[in-house]
Amino acid sequence: MWYWLFIKEKTNQFIVLSDEQLDQENRWILIRDDYELISDSFRSVKDAEEYAKTWYRATKLKLETMPVTLKSAGEFVNQHHRHHKSPQGHKFSVALSDGDLMVGVVIAGRPVSRHHDDGYTLEITRCCVKEIYKNGISKLYSSVCQIAKAMGYKKVITYTLVEEPGNSLRASGFNLERVSNGGSWDSLARKRIDKHPTGKKNLWLRKIS
Repeated sequence: MWYWLFIKEKTNQFIVLSDEQLDQENRWILIRDDYELISDSFRSVKDAEEYAKTWYRATKLKLETMPVTLKSAGEFVNQHHRHHKSPQGHKFSVALSDGDLMVGVVIAGRPVSRHHDDGYTLEITRCCVKEIYKNGISKLYSSVCQIAKAMGYKKVITYTLVEEPGNSLRASGFNLERVSNGGSWDSLARKRIDKHPTGKKNLWLRKIS
């Protein structure tokens, strides 16, 4: 297996990816985000990292959270989310940055279901991160929980499609509560066009202590 080294000149940070990790989509994301391919022929991650540190004095990519408005977060979701559009409102949003560009966002607000809207439950209504930076999702989830605790919330919930594994949620202290039946918001009394998947979803919950 070969390893690829990319460096971003503006931040002087590097990222190392294996052949398996670097599909066509991820490569184009890095190119658009101004990462330059230095070499595609390292035999190990260690060799690639030592080369970046020795010859470029570069540091390993570190993703950081930053404040963001709903407008900016919503624009990011509308551009990059695979199956959802931005929600209409929020309590707060948090962005993920590579030190130069916004590479992900999380939006938190009132629970969509009135059964959970007790004043002490916060729902993560959108989480959207560019594919190549997916290891930063846990940082966004943890950030939301820290803010929720400071605001006095007791629980944070969110939904994922049943086919999504939820590894980042588990890593952030969430537990799978149950499987929701899903369904459409459309009804005879109130006609709506569904702009989201209507299949079964997993409900995740983290209690804030």
